[in-house]
Amino acid sequence: MSGVGSVSGHLTSGFVRVGHRDALSRLLAEYGLANDEGQAFVRTAPDPGGPPRPQEYLVHESVLRSQGQFPCAGDAQALSFCRQIVDEMVGRFGVAAGEAVARINRHWSESEEDSRTPRVWIVGADVVYHETAEFWAHDIYYGPDSRWWVPGTQPGPLPLP
Repeated sequence: MSGVGSVSGHLTSGFVRVGHRDALSRLLAEYGLANDEGQAFVRTAPDPGGPPRPQEYLVHESVLRSQGQFPCAGDAQALSFCRQIVDEMVGRFGVAAGEAVARINRHWSESEEDSRTPRVWIVGADVVYHETAEFWAHDIYYGPDSRWWVPGTQPGPLPLP
């Protein structure tokens, strides 16, 4: 993608990390933006240093639009993932789907008071995909202490030191 601007540190405000070229291409195709049209909204991510790695891309949040009932879901993959989390909450905890949606939105979508965009945009190769829908269902339903959860058990008090 020639002509894509480079962004350094403090100039990334208003941009959301999408991931590598394949994730960027998928997003631009889903949004119906040809590479030339999307180019104005895309920047390369700052080089974090260290060993060479594939270039990562950022997209300006103004081009993103919410998917379905999840303001935080910026593409079809994110919408599908949020729905998987809803299914986990409904199946495991017996909550109504509407409550599960509300919990996910409270966790990721509630914006700052002066902003109209979600607090988090899940788009491209987002870091949320480093965990499973099952993990997020527990984390969102029980809170951060649910990280101590072991499959086959119910979350309980944190172990004593």
